[in-house]
Amino acid sequence: MNAKYQCANCHSVTEIAYTKLKPQTFACPVCSSISKINETTTEYAGKITGSFKDIYASLNEIVTYNGRTYHIVGISTKQEKGSYVSWNEYILADTNGDLIFLSHGSDFNSYLTEVPLTAEMAEQAKLGGTLKYKGSGYDFDFAQYALPIAAHGVFFNNILEESYNRTFQHNYNQSQFLSVEKYGAITEVFFGEYLNKTSFRKLFIKERESIYKNNNVLKNLVLFFALICLVIGGLHYALNYNNVDMVTYTNSIVKANSTSSQFISPPFDVKGEDKKVKLSFVSEVTDPNIVLNVSLVNEKTNATHLTETFKHFNNSKNHASGNEVTFCGVDNGSYHLAFHYTANINKPENSYDVDYKITVGGVSQVWLYISIIITLAAAFFYYYTIVNRNHVNELQNFKDLFTYKNYEPLKYAGIILGLYIFGNYMFISNLTCNSSKVNTELENATYTGNRVHYIARTYSSSGASHK
Repeated sequence: MNAKYQCANCHSVTEIAYTKLKPQTFACPVCSSISKINETTTEYAGKITGSFKDIYASLNEIVTYNGRTYHIVGISTKQEKGSYVSWNEYILADTNGDLIFLSHGSDFNSYLTEVPLTAEMAEQAKLGGTLKYKGSGYDFDFAQYALPIAAHGVFFNNILEESYNRTFQHNYNQSQFLSVEKYGAITEVFFGEYLNKTSFRKLFIKERESIYKNNNVLKNLVLFFALICLVIGGLHYALNYNNVDMVTYTNSIVKANSTSSQFISPPFDVKGEDKKVKLSFVSEVTDPNIVLNVSLVNEKTNATHLTETFKHFNNSKNHASGNEVTFCGVDNGSYHLAFHYTANINKPENSYDVDYKITVGGVSQVWLYISIIITLAAAFFYYYTIVNRNHVNELQNFKDLFTYKNYEPLKYAGIILGLYIFGNYMFISNLTCNSSKVNTELENATYTGNRVHYIARTYSSSGASHK
């Protein structure tokens, strides 16, 4: 059942959901005039010429809150006097005349209901200290004067009047507050609770539909870019098919009081095509600044594949150096590593220890993971910055992405895949493998010579109103 209100200015009639309460003013949605409501007539009282800001709902919209059904009977946008801070208020009424209020601004969303104003609360509000309500204390937070800049529907006060609002925050529960509002000689108190933005928006029909449509577009975009990730994963193995498998060998060589300057590792196999061999090892020698050569030697031909030279640091803390070298273009066969030290190592009192890890083949998964993360991030970036929210209806179906804006998403997919292929060739593919060497002093002073320390070793490259 609706009640009819006639504008005293343009004489248009507006139907608004009936409530047993008697409203005082009517804001015409046709001409924005304000009419004072008498018993059976309306009287022109003025005009509000501003515009609404980010309104979520419309008059007579049904809202269900805490299991009860309400109709929106009044909507207004208010602005703090002397500033541009504004917020929206919705008056909701049920057929019994019970009212609740919903309000949202740039940084809050809240539900409010009026509470009886006691003489004690009125006196406390004047002092601006702490209000007592249902055994809890609410401390004064801030105050402001506000004026309406847009209004539609019926209101239970003179909507044209300036209001003086004071907010009191709950002592401990920061989601609750009291809002004390004064219109002329009338003071009202409202108990309020903050709601999260998504829950608040879902109270309104159009906002629920908007959230659903936007989420559906985002879902379609994520699915589209997830397919790109799947293609990237396939490319990762297709481009590096001859070096995907990885074999790891670990060992330790300990030579106490050795006079030999060369030590040979046990043999290991290299299988497949165009393999690369990565050696990570920690060497420990008691003599400082010894030069070390590491060679990869073919067991069958005795041919040296590559020799790299390292300088053992004068590390008095633990006598340990961390080293890493990559050998590229290694043919199939059986190999061993030859560690050759300078002459100082042949002192009888010296000892030589090396813990090493050999990785044969394998392709780094880091580039794959980074590419997938960047691709999924691109989906969100595309959604929030490029997709026009006014055209979300065009992207409700997944297949529409392929033709959207002259195949724009497909063009971005091509760019992403092209960059991945280029990056793979430049930095990952064993076809572009480059021999590399890292030689650093291990700075962990707690090193004790554990023979498996290379596994855990860290290498250093540096030696407004609420209603």
